Amino acid sequence: MRIYTFIIGSADDFESLDALIDYVEVNKDKGTQNYSTFEFDCPADCSEEIVTMMGRGYAFSNGWCMDGTFSFMIPWKLL
Repeated sequence: MRIYTFIIGSADDFESLDALIDYVEVNKDKGTQNYSTFEFDCPADCSEEIVTMMGRGYAFSNGWCMDGTFSFMIPWKLL
């Protein structure tokens, strides 16, 4: 298994993907801007596309959408 974190943030609060990445790097999941983090695990042999779809699934199931957002994935470690 591998642990991933999917991060998504509002384009209203972040002017670019780099701005979101920088903000999350400093604040982790404790910031005050409009963004969310979703940590999950999946089999280590999953393709990047499947892992991205899983991350989006978590975000979209919690009210986020593709329009007006920036997002990225962080692979953490093998379990």
